[in-house]
Amino acid sequence: MKIWELHSQTTNGAIRTTADGDADIDGLLLSEKAYLLVMRDFRPPALVRLVQEQGPYAAADTLVAHFASYAPDNTGRSLARGRSRMGDPIICRSDEAIAASAPPGLPATSR
Repeated sequence: MKIWELHSQTTNGAIRTTADGDADIDGLLLSEKAYLLVMRDFRPPALVRLVQEQGPYAAADTLVAHFASYAPDNTGRSLARGRSRMGDPIICRSDEAIAASAPPGLPATSR
């Protein structure tokens, strides 16, 4: 069971699991690692409220900007926009985005 499935119980089902296994907060997709990072600063009801008030795209901008102030690099302490396996826009941790953008067969660290 994913942690957001437990959080969903306190947010009236506003947080779901996608077919890819990512978190879907009323249209805002977050990878599992990004969700755990976001939970450091936002409680589930506050995150749901943010998405409901701003919409998924503006909420994504807010989250990326919020975590950019911590570490705008590829250490996994900031967020980046990416694509899920199904091609949907998703927010992931910065180190996931770097790994996903590396050419096949080339480790992300050798770029």
